Amino acid sequence: MVRSAGPRRSHTALLFAILTFMLVLGPLFRVQRAYAASADCNIHWSEVLHDTFDRNYRSIVGATTPNNTIRLRLRVAQSDITGARVRVWNDRTNTETYYAMAWDGGFDTSSTYDWWYADIPTGSQPTILYYFFEINDAPGWCSADQDFYIDDDVKFYGGGRGAMSDGYNDSKSFQITVYDPNFSVPSWMQRGVVYQIFPDRFRDGNSANNPPAGRFSYNRPGGAIVRSNQSNWNYTVCDPRGTYSPSCSGYYGDNFYGGDLKGITDKINQGYFDNLGVTVLYLNPIFRAPSNHKYDTADYMVIDPDFGTLTDFQNLVTAANNHGIKIILDGVFNHTSSDSKYFDRYSRYDSSGNLTSSGVGSDDNSGACESGSSSFSSWFYFPDIGTPGRDDGALAYCYNGSGNSAQTYEAWYGYSSLPKLKANSTAVRQLIWSNGLSSVGPYWTQKGAWGWRFDVGGDVDPGLTHDPSNDYWEGFRAAVRNSSVTGKSDVLMLGEEWGDASAWLLGNEWDSVMNYRFRSALLGWFFTGCSGNGCSGGTTFYDNDSNDGSYSGAISYLSPSQFNARLLSIWEDYPPMAFKAMMNLAGSHDTNRVRFLLKKINGDNDSTAAQRMKEWYIFAYTYAGAPTIYYGDEMGLNHDGVYYNGKWEDDPYNRLPFPWPDASGSSYVPDTTNVLPHMRKMASIRLSYRALQDGDVQHGLIIDDAKKVYGFARTWSNGSTSQTALIALNRSNSAQTVTFSGLNAAPYNLADGTTLTDALNGGTYKVSGGAVTITVNSNWGVVLIDRTKANAPAKPSGLSKSTSGSNVIISWNPVVKDTGGERELAIRYEIFRGTSSSFTPSSSNRIATVYPPDFGGTSTGKITYTDVGAAGKGYYYKVRAFNAVNKYATSSGF
Repeated sequence: MVRSAGPRRSHTALLFAILTFMLVLGPLFRVQRAYAASADCNIHWSEVLHDTFDRNYRSIVGATTPNNTIRLRLRVAQSDITGARVRVWNDRTNTETYYAMAWDGGFDTSSTYDWWYADIPTGSQPTILYYFFEINDAPGWCSADQDFYIDDDVKFYGGGRGAMSDGYNDSKSFQITVYDPNFSVPSWMQRGVVYQIFPDRFRDGNSANNPPAGRFSYNRPGGAIVRSNQSNWNYTVCDPRGTYSPSCSGYYGDNFYGGDLKGITDKINQGYFDNLGVTVLYLNPIFRAPSNHKYDTADYMVIDPDFGTLTDFQNLVTAANNHGIKIILDGVFNHTSSDSKYFDRYSRYDSSGNLTSSGVGSDDNSGACESGSSSFSSWFYFPDIGTPGRDDGALAYCYNGSGNSAQTYEAWYGYSSLPKLKANSTAVRQLIWSNGLSSVGPYWTQKGAWGWRFDVGGDVDPGLTHDPSNDYWEGFRAAVRNSSVTGKSDVLMLGEEWGDASAWLLGNEWDSVMNYRFRSALLGWFFTGCSGNGCSGGTTFYDNDSNDGSYSGAISYLSPSQFNARLLSIWEDYPPMAFKAMMNLAGSHDTNRVRFLLKKINGDNDSTAAQRMKEWYIFAYTYAGAPTIYYGDEMGLNHDGVYYNGKWEDDPYNRLPFPWPDASGSSYVPDTTNVLPHMRKMASIRLSYRALQDGDVQHGLIIDDAKKVYGFARTWSNGSTSQTALIALNRSNSAQTVTFSGLNAAPYNLADGTTLTDALNGGTYKVSGGAVTITVNSNWGVVLIDRTKANAPAKPSGLSKSTSGSNVIISWNPVVKDTGGERELAIRYEIFRGTSSSFTPSSSNRIATVYPPDFGGTSTGKITYTDVGAAGKGYYYKVRAFNAVNKYATSSGF
């Protein structure tokens, strides 16, 4: 069979080849088509294909390491082109290289297409390679046709299949991530369950440190307000935009509720987080700052007095360590507060950094805004470099120039309260990380932090490939992981990045990011339709974070195949160790509450939103990465966003006071019977089965757009044992029957006859012919595991009994470990009663089933049960702990 064998031929030779093919060989070897592709200066676009998710097109799919060679293949219509080449851009070195493609005769067995290839070296160092294809049909006897095959949906998907184009730009390129083979990421994050806390709104544990009303707040007349201008904790957050009552015009960061570190510590000790399966607490900033959110740091080395003291922080760390919980702190290193000891716009700090004035003070030339001779002056940008600070639109000035002349200053997003630091100056680096325990990062790591989340971290250092000379994050990483200084070597580096974070995840900067790409994909998956404000045509929803101008994009329906492409795009871009450590959030302090969004994208129906939350957590707890709870989401907590100036706004409506039943007020009502028990169940399933924690993801085992069913697998092996979990999600309004197939082979290794248990719904299924057929209920899921390989909880401990009048009160510690000492979660307990300590538990002597308390147990976290009228009768008791896969362990009699 005659094929295009190279990029160039003579005119005569080409015509002869075409005629020979058409008249003699063609009818013998190929099926005739309605058109005839040929070297005729007309490239057949519909036949061209490259798919980065398919090893037939890319020999190494996903991220890779240096010193490899990747074979790229391009499929085209048979005999249609005269040449092709791959243009590769090395983002670290800012260089381009063209690689000529040739016909892949050893691979090409098609009678319909030609396959062209080029071998691309990954280079000797971590980088990102971007590529596209230049395709030519230029036989020489007609006007040449040159087209390009590009990545047509980089913003939302990236990778997978591309599209033909008449032109190209660098933003439409396929991506190859090349990461350091020594990249090490903390395993505790890969296996973790994260809970994010906005401290001012979580719990008031010490009313003595509550901020007073009227406190100075950036020279605002009247100062700050407290609890939306009343006294109750659980009270509606007042509206700074004035669209509802209570209203508080302009009060965003200066409306304080009084949450603190002691409130968090109390809930750790009471077992609240234990009973959610939480292993990581991420705290929004806790260092001294004027606002309620604390993203305007005034002193990095001091706990904000609103939240407590250094002792309070150390007590929190001790409690967390005792409960197997890691603490992540929020590092705001791009900017400080204008009302800080460093900048001191209002002259409230003395030369020693002490806060000396409750209002505007006297200029002592100690702050950067006060004098050009201040030791802090070189830390900031005077004048601004393009984004000056503004007060309600008017330029903000510091009178620190020559002769005390006025100067503008650079500020984050133009907020006058947030002057930008010169992050790469020697003095600022010494403040943040390069001066041992005198620096912020090492000091607080040594004091108990296990990780750092970096607010607008890309503004500090844009990542290795964007600026190889900027080693800020490399330096911070080395400083906090210097175990001889901090006592820790596996400290987490977590960035805030809404788009593709590949530039920071190449092995020596960040370990993970807040995975807003994950969130965007899930919102699309759960979209069924919208109406009213923010909705376009019933098919697309917009808010201040999800819109055409954002990384997330507007929210619209994703079919199973589109959903799969979104997930694969994230997987493809990130190194596997980072991918497994993603902070997979549903919402945060920067987004609308997930229940509100799920309501808006499901016909404005709140009950449907609650159901969608449960579906969300089925996926989040079975997918790779750390499922993340924004405080209160476990209770279905919500406050609708506000539609203002043509868009839905989230701040401050997403920052509600947690509705503890022992706190005053009743504005927000916790849902303890729906989302909470489901989330506990999903956490227990995850913690009982290693494959669901840090196992590999096998995407797209089921992709059925007609049935709206998506299925994937998690696989894990340590060499001596292996696990496989099969997960199916049904987004249709009726039950659907689907089949997982190919299960006998690696990486699944499920032999025929293997019994799989549906950990979510109950029921068992046997593997037969390498397949399992299941029925997935409407708008629900299935989680199949090999129950024989699941962990069992440890025996209940801390057992005690006492009498109170005629009653016996028994208590025990929540079970949060399995028999091997790994993290586990018991979600129910059965109580048995007998007349001797060696009695055998049975259904006949079971007296109660007890579930973990909704809001935490006793002050020491114990779970209790009262056996009414049992005092003085000589009873013995046994407690049996069950996890969500119905494995159990029984205590001894007591």
